[in-house]
Amino acid sequence: MTVRIDSFDTAGPGDTDGLVAVLSAHDPARIRRLALLVKTEGSAETNDFSRELASWRAREAVLAHGGGDLLERSVFLHSTGSEGAMTPFGYLVVELDDADVAGAAEAAAVTDGAESTGGGSAPAPRGAPGPAGTLCVGIGRSRRIRGSEIGSAEHVALAEQAVAEAVADAGLDPADVALAVVKTPLTAHDEPMRVTSAEAKAVGALGAALALGEVERADVVPAAFGRDLTLHSRRTMVFSSSEAACVEVLVFGNRPGAGGDLRIVSGLLADVLDAPGIRRVLAAAGAELTADGTVREPGQVAALLIKAGNRRDGTLRGARTTVLTSQLDPDKHVRAIMSGVAGAVLGTGRMFISANSVHQAPDGGGLCVAIVGPPVSGAPATDVPPRGVPASVAASPAGGAV
Repeated sequence: MTVRIDSFDTAGPGDTDGLVAVLSAHDPARIRRLALLVKTEGSAETNDFSRELASWRAREAVLAHGGGDLLERSVFLHSTGSEGAMTPFGYLVVELDDADVAGAAEAAAVTDGAESTGGGSAPAPRGAPGPAGTLCVGIGRSRRIRGSEIGSAEHVALAEQAVAEAVADAGLDPADVALAVVKTPLTAHDEPMRVTSAEAKAVGALGAALALGEVERADVVPAAFGRDLTLHSRRTMVFSSSEAACVEVLVFGNRPGAGGDLRIVSGLLADVLDAPGIRRVLAAAGAELTADGTVREPGQVAALLIKAGNRRDGTLRGARTTVLTSQLDPDKHVRAIMSGVAGAVLGTGRMFISANSVHQAPDGGGLCVAIVGPPVSGAPATDVPPRGVPASVAASPAGGAV
Protein backbone atom coordinates (compact mmCIF):
# COMPACT_ATOMS: atom_id res chain seq x y z
CA MET A 1 0.00 0.00 0.00
CA THR A 2 1.17 3.51 -0.80
CA VAL A 3 -0.37 6.74 0.48
CA ARG A 4 -0.29 9.75 -1.83
CA ILE A 5 -1.33 13.28 -0.88
CA ASP A 6 -2.19 15.93 -3.47
CA SER A 7 -3.30 19.48 -2.74
CA PHE A 8 -5.66 21.58 -4.83
CA ASP A 9 -6.90 25.16 -4.56
CA THR A 10 -10.57 26.14 -4.76
CA ALA A 11 -12.12 29.24 -6.28
CA GLY A 12 -15.13 28.84 -3.97
CA PRO A 13 -16.89 26.18 -1.89
CA GLY A 14 -18.56 24.67 -4.97
CA ASP A 15 -15.43 24.58 -7.14
CA THR A 16 -14.13 21.06 -7.84
CA ASP A 17 -11.96 21.72 -10.89
CA GLY A 18 -8.76 21.21 -8.89
CA LEU A 19 -10.11 18.10 -7.21
CA VAL A 20 -11.12 16.58 -10.54
CA ALA A 21 -7.63 17.28 -11.90
CA VAL A 22 -5.81 15.51 -9.05
CA LEU A 23 -8.33 12.65 -9.01
CA SER A 24 -7.68 12.02 -12.70
CA ALA A 25 -4.11 10.92 -11.90
CA HIS A 26 -5.37 7.91 -9.92
CA ASP A 27 -6.99 4.75 -11.29
CA PRO A 28 -10.10 4.28 -9.12
CA ALA A 29 -9.63 0.50 -9.16
CA ARG A 30 -6.33 0.96 -7.30
CA ILE A 31 -7.71 3.23 -4.58
CA ARG A 32 -8.21 1.31 -1.35
CA ARG A 33 -9.17 4.36 0.72
CA LEU A 34 -9.84 7.98 -0.18
CA ALA A 35 -10.16 10.97 2.12
CA LEU A 36 -10.67 14.66 1.54
CA LEU A 37 -9.50 17.27 4.05
CA VAL A 38 -10.79 20.59 2.78
CA LYS A 39 -10.80 24.16 4.16
CA THR A 40 -13.71 26.17 2.77
CA GLU A 41 -14.39 29.87 3.18
CA GLY A 42 -17.57 30.82 4.99
CA SER A 43 -18.89 32.22 8.24
CA ALA A 44 -18.65 28.82 9.99
CA GLU A 45 -22.07 29.37 11.55
CA THR A 46 -24.53 26.50 11.85
CA ASN A 47 -26.63 27.85 8.97
CA ASP A 48 -23.63 28.60 6.76
CA PHE A 49 -24.10 26.06 3.99
CA SER A 50 -20.73 26.51 2.28
CA ARG A 51 -19.54 23.24 3.79
CA GLU A 52 -22.66 21.39 2.65
CA LEU A 53 -22.13 22.73 -0.88
CA ALA A 54 -18.44 21.77 -0.88
CA SER A 55 -19.15 18.27 0.43
CA TRP A 56 -21.98 17.69 -2.05
CA ARG A 57 -19.85 18.79 -5.00
CA ALA A 58 -16.90 16.70 -3.82
CA ARG A 59 -19.11 13.61 -3.55
CA GLU A 60 -20.30 14.22 -7.10
CA ALA A 61 -16.69 14.38 -8.29
CA VAL A 62 -15.69 11.15 -6.52
CA LEU A 63 -18.83 9.39 -7.74
CA ALA A 64 -18.09 10.43 -11.32
CA HIS A 65 -14.50 9.24 -10.99
CA GLY A 66 -15.05 5.84 -9.38
CA GLY A 67 -18.74 5.17 -8.89
CA GLY A 68 -20.56 4.11 -5.75
CA ASP A 69 -17.89 1.61 -4.72
CA LEU A 70 -15.25 4.34 -4.45
CA LEU A 71 -17.72 6.57 -2.62
CA GLU A 72 -18.14 3.83 0.01
CA ARG A 73 -14.37 3.77 0.51
CA SER A 74 -14.20 7.53 1.05
CA VAL A 75 -14.57 10.04 3.88
CA PHE A 76 -15.24 13.75 3.39
CA LEU A 77 -13.81 16.00 6.07
CA HIS A 78 -14.72 19.59 5.22
CA SER A 79 -13.96 22.36 7.68
CA THR A 80 -15.22 25.92 7.30
CA GLY A 81 -13.13 28.97 8.12
CA SER A 82 -10.19 30.22 6.04
CA GLU A 83 -9.44 33.45 7.86
CA GLY A 84 -6.05 35.11 7.87
CA ALA A 85 -3.30 33.75 5.65
CA MET A 86 -5.03 30.48 4.74
CA THR A 87 -5.64 29.63 1.11
CA PRO A 88 -9.01 27.87 0.61
CA PHE A 89 -7.82 24.48 -0.58
CA GLY A 90 -7.96 20.75 0.04
CA TYR A 91 -5.81 17.67 0.53
CA LEU A 92 -6.69 14.55 -1.44
CA VAL A 93 -5.41 11.52 0.46
CA VAL A 94 -5.46 8.19 -1.37
CA GLU A 95 -4.12 4.82 -0.34
CA LEU A 96 -3.24 2.79 -3.42
CA ASP A 97 -3.17 -0.99 -3.67
CA ASP A 98 0.33 -1.05 -5.15
CA ALA A 99 3.21 1.33 -4.47
CA ASP A 100 3.92 3.98 -7.07
CA VAL A 101 6.67 5.67 -5.11
CA ALA A 102 10.00 3.87 -5.17
CA GLY A 103 11.18 2.95 -1.71
CA ALA A 104 10.93 4.70 1.61
CA ALA A 105 13.20 7.64 2.41
CA GLU A 106 15.59 7.35 5.28
CA ALA A 107 13.93 8.48 8.52
CA ALA A 108 14.79 11.89 9.85
CA ALA A 109 16.60 12.10 13.15
CA VAL A 110 14.46 13.34 16.01
CA THR A 111 15.92 15.70 18.58
CA ASP A 112 14.60 14.60 21.95
CA GLY A 113 14.22 16.96 24.87
CA ALA A 114 14.84 20.18 22.92
CA GLU A 115 14.79 23.29 25.08
CA SER A 116 11.52 25.13 25.48
CA THR A 117 11.34 28.43 27.26
CA GLY A 118 7.55 28.31 27.02
CA GLY A 119 6.91 25.44 29.43
CA GLY A 120 9.76 23.09 30.27
CA SER A 121 11.24 20.35 28.11
CA ALA A 122 9.49 19.38 24.92
CA PRO A 123 8.65 15.68 24.57
CA ALA A 124 9.70 13.81 21.46
CA PRO A 125 7.07 14.35 18.75
CA ARG A 126 4.80 11.39 18.16
CA GLY A 127 4.92 9.29 15.03
CA ALA A 128 8.62 9.55 14.17
CA PRO A 129 9.20 6.45 12.03
CA GLY A 130 11.86 3.81 12.03
CA PRO A 131 13.77 3.08 8.82
CA ALA A 132 10.88 1.12 7.30
CA GLY A 133 7.99 3.11 8.77
CA THR A 134 6.04 5.18 6.27
CA LEU A 135 2.61 6.74 6.12
CA CYS A 136 -0.53 4.64 6.32
CA VAL A 137 -4.18 5.62 6.77
CA GLY A 138 -7.43 4.12 7.99
CA ILE A 139 -11.03 5.28 8.01
CA GLY A 140 -13.97 4.64 10.32
CA ARG A 141 -17.61 5.65 10.73
CA SER A 142 -20.14 5.38 13.50
CA ARG A 143 -23.78 4.58 12.96
CA ARG A 144 -26.22 7.45 12.58
CA ILE A 145 -26.40 9.49 15.80
CA ARG A 146 -29.87 10.12 17.16
CA GLY A 147 -30.99 13.47 18.51
CA SER A 148 -31.21 12.17 22.07
CA GLU A 149 -27.53 11.13 21.86
CA ILE A 150 -26.00 14.38 20.58
CA GLY A 151 -23.46 15.62 23.12
CA SER A 152 -24.03 12.68 25.48
CA ALA A 153 -21.97 9.78 26.83
CA GLU A 154 -23.36 7.68 23.98
CA HIS A 155 -21.95 10.22 21.52
CA VAL A 156 -18.53 9.75 23.18
CA ALA A 157 -18.89 5.96 22.84
CA LEU A 158 -19.76 6.23 19.15
CA ALA A 159 -16.73 8.46 18.54
CA GLU A 160 -14.53 5.95 20.38
CA GLN A 161 -15.90 3.12 18.24
CA ALA A 162 -15.30 5.01 14.98
CA VAL A 163 -11.71 5.86 15.95
CA ALA A 164 -11.02 2.26 17.00
CA GLU A 165 -12.39 1.09 13.64
CA ALA A 166 -10.10 3.49 11.78
CA VAL A 167 -7.06 2.41 13.82
CA ALA A 168 -7.75 -1.22 12.94
CA ASP A 169 -8.35 -0.30 9.29
CA ALA A 170 -4.88 1.30 9.19
CA GLY A 171 -3.26 -1.81 10.68
CA LEU A 172 -1.93 0.20 13.63
CA ASP A 173 -1.82 -0.20 17.36
CA PRO A 174 -3.41 2.74 19.22
CA ALA A 175 0.01 3.76 20.57
CA ASP A 176 1.35 4.10 17.01
CA VAL A 177 -1.32 6.54 15.80
CA ALA A 178 0.16 9.95 15.00
CA LEU A 179 -3.17 11.67 14.27
CA ALA A 180 -6.88 10.92 14.42
CA VAL A 181 -9.01 13.43 12.48
CA VAL A 182 -12.58 13.32 13.76
CA LYS A 183 -15.65 14.97 12.22
CA THR A 184 -18.61 14.87 14.58
CA PRO A 185 -22.21 16.11 14.27
CA LEU A 186 -23.54 19.04 16.25
CA THR A 187 -27.10 18.70 14.94
CA ALA A 188 -29.38 15.68 14.75
CA HIS A 189 -31.00 14.62 11.50
CA ASP A 190 -33.98 12.78 12.95
CA GLU A 191 -35.31 15.50 15.29
CA PRO A 192 -34.62 19.19 16.04
CA MET A 193 -31.73 18.76 18.48
CA ARG A 194 -28.29 20.40 18.52
CA VAL A 195 -25.32 21.24 20.71
CA THR A 196 -22.70 23.94 20.30
CA SER A 197 -19.65 23.42 18.14
CA ALA A 198 -17.47 23.33 21.27
CA GLU A 199 -19.66 20.64 22.87
CA ALA A 200 -19.55 18.50 19.73
CA LYS A 201 -15.76 18.81 19.60
CA ALA A 202 -15.46 17.95 23.29
CA VAL A 203 -17.30 14.63 23.04
CA GLY A 204 -15.49 13.73 19.81
CA ALA A 205 -12.10 14.41 21.38
CA LEU A 206 -12.85 12.43 24.53
CA GLY A 207 -14.05 9.48 22.46
CA ALA A 208 -10.82 9.56 20.47
CA ALA A 209 -8.74 9.86 23.64
CA LEU A 210 -10.43 6.74 24.99
CA ALA A 211 -9.77 4.81 21.78
CA LEU A 212 -6.10 5.85 21.83
CA GLY A 213 -5.66 4.99 25.52
CA GLU A 214 -4.88 8.56 26.58
CA VAL A 215 -7.46 9.04 29.36
CA GLU A 216 -9.02 6.87 32.03
CA ARG A 217 -12.53 5.69 31.23
CA ALA A 218 -13.74 6.45 34.75
CA ASP A 219 -12.85 10.13 34.26
CA VAL A 220 -14.89 10.57 31.08
CA VAL A 221 -18.23 11.58 32.58
CA PRO A 222 -20.75 14.20 31.38
CA ALA A 223 -19.73 16.63 34.14
CA ALA A 224 -16.22 16.72 32.61
CA PHE A 225 -17.31 17.43 29.03
CA GLY A 226 -15.82 20.77 28.02
CA ARG A 227 -14.89 21.56 31.63
CA ASP A 228 -12.10 19.33 32.89
CA LEU A 229 -9.35 20.32 30.49
CA THR A 230 -6.81 18.09 32.22
CA LEU A 231 -8.48 15.37 30.16
CA HIS A 232 -7.19 15.63 26.64
CA SER A 233 -5.76 13.74 23.71
CA ARG A 234 -2.33 14.52 22.31
CA ARG A 235 -3.03 13.14 18.84
CA THR A 236 -6.54 14.18 17.90
CA MET A 237 -8.01 16.95 15.74
CA VAL A 238 -11.78 17.37 15.90
CA PHE A 239 -14.15 19.62 14.01
CA SER A 240 -17.91 19.78 14.24
CA SER A 241 -20.34 19.43 11.38
CA SER A 242 -23.93 20.38 10.71
CA GLU A 243 -24.15 18.26 7.55
CA ALA A 244 -22.92 14.95 9.00
CA ALA A 245 -25.24 12.41 10.61
CA CYS A 246 -22.49 10.19 12.01
CA VAL A 247 -18.92 10.43 13.30
CA GLU A 248 -16.35 10.10 10.52
CA VAL A 249 -12.67 9.43 11.24
CA LEU A 250 -9.39 9.46 9.33
CA VAL A 251 -6.36 8.00 11.14
CA PHE A 252 -2.71 8.49 10.18
CA GLY A 253 0.41 6.70 11.37
CA ASN A 254 3.74 5.28 10.24
CA ARG A 255 3.80 1.53 9.68
CA PRO A 256 6.72 -0.67 8.64
CA GLY A 257 6.19 -1.99 5.13
CA ALA A 258 3.51 0.55 4.28
CA GLY A 259 5.32 1.66 1.13
CA GLY A 260 5.74 5.15 -0.23
CA ASP A 261 8.09 7.84 1.05
CA LEU A 262 5.90 10.03 3.26
CA ARG A 263 6.33 10.27 7.05
CA ILE A 264 4.09 11.80 9.69
CA VAL A 265 5.05 13.41 13.00
CA SER A 266 2.80 15.17 15.50
CA GLY A 267 3.52 17.26 18.58
CA LEU A 268 1.78 19.65 20.95
CA LEU A 269 2.02 23.43 20.68
CA ALA A 270 2.11 25.73 23.71
CA ASP A 271 -0.14 28.38 22.14
CA VAL A 272 -0.90 30.26 18.92
CA LEU A 273 2.54 31.93 18.93
CA ASP A 274 4.50 28.69 19.17
CA ALA A 275 6.51 28.91 15.94
CA PRO A 276 9.40 26.94 17.51
CA GLY A 277 6.99 24.07 18.17
CA ILE A 278 5.93 24.06 14.50
CA ARG A 279 9.58 24.03 13.43
CA ARG A 280 10.31 21.20 15.83
CA VAL A 281 7.59 19.00 14.33
CA LEU A 282 8.55 19.82 10.73
CA ALA A 283 12.21 19.07 11.41
CA ALA A 284 11.41 15.82 13.19
CA ALA A 285 9.40 14.71 10.15
CA GLY A 286 12.39 15.40 7.90
CA ALA A 287 11.65 18.85 6.47
CA GLU A 288 14.76 20.87 5.70
CA LEU A 289 14.88 24.20 7.56
CA THR A 290 17.00 27.16 6.57
CA ALA A 291 19.18 29.00 9.05
CA ASP A 292 16.35 31.45 9.75
CA GLY A 293 13.93 28.64 10.60
CA THR A 294 11.78 28.61 7.47
CA VAL A 295 11.03 25.55 5.36
CA ARG A 296 13.62 25.38 2.59
CA GLU A 297 11.33 23.59 0.14
CA PRO A 298 7.60 24.01 0.90
CA GLY A 299 6.88 21.33 -1.71
CA GLN A 300 8.61 18.79 0.54
CA VAL A 301 5.77 19.18 3.06
CA ALA A 302 2.87 17.11 1.76
CA ALA A 303 0.56 18.37 4.51
CA LEU A 304 0.60 20.62 7.56
CA LEU A 305 -2.36 20.34 9.91
CA ILE A 306 -2.82 22.38 13.07
CA LYS A 307 -5.40 22.42 15.84
CA ALA A 308 -5.20 25.69 17.76
CA GLY A 309 -7.02 27.19 20.73
CA ASN A 310 -7.26 30.08 23.13
CA ARG A 311 -7.03 30.00 26.91
CA ARG A 312 -10.28 29.93 28.86
CA ASP A 313 -9.41 33.26 30.49
CA GLY A 314 -8.60 34.93 27.15
CA THR A 315 -4.99 35.68 28.04
CA LEU A 316 -1.93 34.93 25.95
CA ARG A 317 1.39 34.50 27.77
CA GLY A 318 0.07 36.41 30.74
CA ALA A 319 -1.34 39.41 28.84
CA ARG A 320 -4.95 40.33 28.06
CA THR A 321 -6.30 39.87 24.53
CA THR A 322 -9.66 40.66 22.92
CA VAL A 323 -10.25 37.09 21.76
CA LEU A 324 -13.19 36.70 24.17
CA THR A 325 -14.46 40.30 24.12
CA SER A 326 -14.42 41.03 20.38
CA GLN A 327 -17.53 40.93 18.20
CA LEU A 328 -15.71 38.23 16.23
CA ASP A 329 -16.05 34.61 17.25
CA PRO A 330 -12.92 33.43 19.14
CA ASP A 331 -12.27 30.72 16.55
CA LYS A 332 -11.89 33.36 13.84
CA HIS A 333 -9.20 35.12 15.88
CA VAL A 334 -7.40 31.83 16.45
CA ARG A 335 -7.41 30.73 12.81
CA ALA A 336 -6.18 34.13 11.64
CA ILE A 337 -3.34 34.26 14.19
CA MET A 338 -2.24 30.68 13.71
CA SER A 339 -2.27 30.86 9.92
CA GLY A 340 0.07 33.86 10.00
CA VAL A 341 2.49 32.21 12.40
CA ALA A 342 2.48 28.86 10.59
CA GLY A 343 2.54 30.46 7.15
CA ALA A 344 5.69 32.39 8.04
CA VAL A 345 7.43 29.07 8.81
CA LEU A 346 5.97 27.05 5.94
CA GLY A 347 6.16 29.75 3.26
CA THR A 348 2.65 29.14 1.92
CA GLY A 349 -0.97 29.61 2.97
CA ARG A 350 -1.86 26.04 2.05
CA MET A 351 -2.30 24.57 5.51
CA PHE A 352 -5.23 23.00 7.35
CA ILE A 353 -5.97 24.90 10.57
CA SER A 354 -8.90 24.10 12.83
CA ALA A 355 -9.76 26.12 15.93
CA ASN A 356 -10.96 25.28 19.48
CA SER A 357 -8.65 22.67 21.01
CA VAL A 358 -11.03 21.60 23.79
CA HIS A 359 -9.85 18.17 25.08
CA GLN A 360 -7.31 18.07 22.21
CA ALA A 361 -4.48 19.83 24.08
CA PRO A 362 -3.91 21.57 27.42
CA ASP A 363 -5.83 24.81 27.94
CA GLY A 364 -4.77 27.29 25.24
CA GLY A 365 -2.50 24.77 23.55
CA GLY A 366 -2.71 23.03 20.23
CA LEU A 367 -1.49 20.23 18.00
CA CYS A 368 0.82 20.40 14.99
CA VAL A 369 1.07 17.58 12.45
CA ALA A 370 3.50 17.43 9.53
CA ILE A 371 3.53 14.90 6.69
CA VAL A 372 6.81 15.18 4.83
CA GLY A 373 8.46 13.55 1.84
CA PRO A 374 12.03 13.65 0.55
CA PRO A 375 13.53 16.93 -0.69
CA VAL A 376 11.97 18.00 -3.97
CA SER A 377 15.02 19.45 -5.69
CA GLY A 378 17.56 16.89 -4.52
CA ALA A 379 20.06 19.70 -4.14
CA PRO A 380 22.36 19.63 -1.11
CA ALA A 381 21.09 21.79 1.73
CA THR A 382 24.30 23.72 2.24
CA ASP A 383 22.64 26.43 4.31
CA VAL A 384 20.59 24.01 6.42
CA PRO A 385 21.68 22.68 9.82
CA PRO A 386 21.59 18.90 10.37
CA ARG A 387 18.12 17.43 10.54
CA GLY A 388 16.54 18.08 13.91
CA VAL A 389 15.99 21.36 15.68
CA PRO A 390 18.43 24.17 14.83
CA ALA A 391 20.14 25.67 17.85
CA SER A 392 18.67 29.06 16.97
CA VAL A 393 15.17 27.57 17.26
CA ALA A 394 15.82 25.72 20.50
CA ALA A 395 17.13 28.92 22.07
CA SER A 396 14.25 31.09 20.86
CA PRO A 397 12.39 32.98 23.61
CA ALA A 398 9.10 32.54 21.78
CA GLY A 399 8.09 29.38 23.61
CA GLY A 400 7.99 25.78 22.49
CA ALA A 401 6.03 22.57 22.44
CA VAL A 402 4.63 21.35 25.71
